[in-house]
Amino acid sequence: MLIKKQRTKPELLTSLELLDRRLTLHYREKQHLSILTKGYEGELLFDSLVVNYLTSEAIILNDLSLVIGSTPIQIDSLIVTSEALYLYEIKNYEGNYTDQSGQFRTTSGQDIVSPAGQLNRTTTVFTKLISQWEHSLRIVPNVVFVNSSFILYEAKQDNPYIFLPQLAPHFTDINRRSSTLLDKHYHIADRLLEESQKELPYQRKLPSYTFKELRKGLTCSRCGSFDLKTTSKSSHCRSCKHFTSLNELFLSEVKAFKFLFPEEQLTSNTMYTWCGGSLPKRRIRSILNTEFTIAGFAKSSHYI
Repeated sequence: MLIKKQRTKPELLTSLELLDRRLTLHYREKQHLSILTKGYEGELLFDSLVVNYLTSEAIILNDLSLVIGSTPIQIDSLIVTSEALYLYEIKNYEGNYTDQSGQFRTTSGQDIVSPAGQLNRTTTVFTKLISQWEHSLRIVPNVVFVNSSFILYEAKQDNPYIFLPQLAPHFTDINRRSSTLLDKHYHIADRLLEESQKELPYQRKLPSYTFKELRKGLTCSRCGSFDLKTTSKSSHCRSCKHFTSLNELFLSEVKAFKFLFPEEQLTSNTMYTWCGGSLPKRRIRSILNTEFTIAGFAKSSHYI
């Protein structure tokens, strides 16, 4: 099994997590953050199950963002085997739902669009792309529900749904069907990797924010808490008990600053302010001089 494209945390999720530490997000933004977090956790769970159960030769491509013609599609996971291309739409729903004519209804009466509809659109567009490349591998689309607490009543047997207890036998069946991969399979995977976009336009929707309005100070690199006990060499989070060196903690703050303000120059004064004065400027300059390169002169000097 070859993981050709690793899964990475979505930039939008990372951005919202960083902002949530230093800014009071509106209700909708909080809700969006919660949905993204839950979705990402579900994808990571699926990845672990693939590693546990898929033993045959296969190529795995995660988080494929493709634009075919003018139509963007997102594929959570694609598994290339000798006999098929397996598409997976991963859902981390929990609780009881009823399948009602293309909609899922919760016990409270809330309706959400069935993921089968989105999967069908993705499959149609993806099939056109594979046909254009003159490949004849069959495409097998699936919606995977990875949460053990999810129950779907009145689901039709012909729907492409895989529930958590069915994943092990599903991958066992793939193992049984699959044989040695050929050059054409690697060619498909390589070409899809080349076509995959870093980020689709709709994936980066952030609230407006400025440097001035964000809360300043050192935060735990694991849980985001400001409740830290620091010494000249180390940092200990009182909230999650995470222990790290002070240099590593500072570098995580540099990474956060650069992520939220990619157009801003990295300077010792800026990082002193960003860290809320928790580190002496001399210490900040020392770390920056070690880890980065100085560009510019005098007042215009910054780090790259």
